[in-house]
Amino acid sequence: MSNIICSNNSSPDENIKMQNSLTDVFINVLSLSGSYLAKTVDEKRLIVWISEKDQTLGRGCVGFNICDMPWNKNTFYDNKKFILKVISSVKNKLGWEKLDYTPYEEWLLPCLDKFESLIKKMTINDIRENSLKEWIENSESDDPINCNFPRCKKHNTLLTFLGCQICNS
Repeated sequence: MSNIICSNNSSPDENIKMQNSLTDVFINVLSLSGSYLAKTVDEKRLIVWISEKDQTLGRGCVGFNICDMPWNKNTFYDNKKFILKVISSVKNKLGWEKLDYTPYEEWLLPCLDKFESLIKKMTINDIRENSLKEWIENSESDDPINCNFPRCKKHNTLLTFLGCQICNS
């Protein structure tokens, strides 16, 4: 099976298509780098949301549309810059030392390039209006997004309702 990451305004050629193992690596490195860089609540929410696209939910079922991410219209431009900084930091291998494997860059980097392109093209008008609200409302009271964003003791990544993305890999 494969996973697809797309945008409302992307063509099929611009979409990211990854097999399950590459998706796992993609989410792992974004989780590591993003957890290190996230300072604001909005930044932490974005990284937790991405980290929730864990293969634990179902192999081949974790693709997403970037317009469904929990963007906040009030801070969209800052958060867009943050995600672009996370992608750049992943390319510079921030956090990779915490992995018990070495990502295969020949497969990963083209996916990161496409993700960067999708994010750059996104505008405030592309945001699915209720994504943030629905995500928060559908979370349990003990969900990490409602508990001050705890971190994994081993990897220092922001935890999701599934636990640590890296530990789950």
